[in-house]
Amino acid sequence: MTNITMYKVETYNSSYYKVLAGVYNDFKNNAVKDYNFELEPLDYENFIKSIDQGLLNCIVLVEDGIPTGFLVYTTLISESLELNIIHCLGNENINQKRKLLLEKFIEINKFIMRDKIVTYPMIGKQSSFVQDIQDYGFKIVNTSVMSYNLSDISAINKTKNIPKPILPYDYSISNWKTTYFKDAAEIMVQSFSESSDVLFDSRFKSLNGCKDITEKITENIYGQFLPGITKVLLYKKHPVGLIFANLTNDKVANIPICAIVKKHRNKGFGNILLKYFMDDLLTSAISGGWELKELNVSCDSDNAAAVKMYSSVGFTESYTYAQAYHPKTK
Repeated sequence: MTNITMYKVETYNSSYYKVLAGVYNDFKNNAVKDYNFELEPLDYENFIKSIDQGLLNCIVLVEDGIPTGFLVYTTLISESLELNIIHCLGNENINQKRKLLLEKFIEINKFIMRDKIVTYPMIGKQSSFVQDIQDYGFKIVNTSVMSYNLSDISAINKTKNIPKPILPYDYSISNWKTTYFKDAAEIMVQSFSESSDVLFDSRFKSLNGCKDITEKITENIYGQFLPGITKVLLYKKHPVGLIFANLTNDKVANIPICAIVKKHRNKGFGNILLKYFMDDLLTSAISGGWELKELNVSCDSDNAAAVKMYSSVGFTESYTYAQAYHPKTK
């Protein structure tokens, strides 16, 4: 007689506290290798505490009474539902298991999905689920993660030896000032409101949404903000472009946003901002004794101009992933 596996999918409750630990720790131990995590995930106790506090939501897959997978998401982002990870033990029937978890997620959130976009970065081994997830109405934007090796002295010297471009009359470069906050949000909404970014982060559509992004960057929500490295392009002393900098951890720096308003594009200002940015970052990292190993940035794989700009100062493509999103259903 053929054994039939019995699956059950339900939201996490305290009865799973002990038995889910093995599945979660399997994810935690393989987060870097399988999912390209830069930061180590929460330990199990803090993961459960985040669920209990409503910061995270968890759906559990049970096979014959034993948890073998989970899906984690958050509803705290005002404009979207963030599906963070789908993890299952092993690879047997993995997409079938992912489907069961995803279907439960959709069932639970069907009313919220009328008003919110669902976003899901399908990083690492989750890429094998890309074809299947589109059957559930998800769309895909291919994203490149580009990195700069801060351990490569020859690359650093090559970047530092790139001549710093001369700015045209009436233009200047400034470090970040808190007085630029509103201008930064206006630059972002002008730059991204019609880009592919709005498909999976609708905050870019509105000034208030861009203010929220700016606040989270400058208030250290997305990492330690670096105001002295962040660069702002000024035209007649008014901000028209910017490139933000933060630290993901003590070894990884990140460019969360690089934007220039349309009127001032196609004049090489992106390259100029990036050159000023790189010079200050490299100088500060070396003279300050930072332990940085990498600087990274994500961009649309189809944005050839952005890929070329970052490549020009020494960035290389580390990997690509599918950024999945589900449009509002209403």
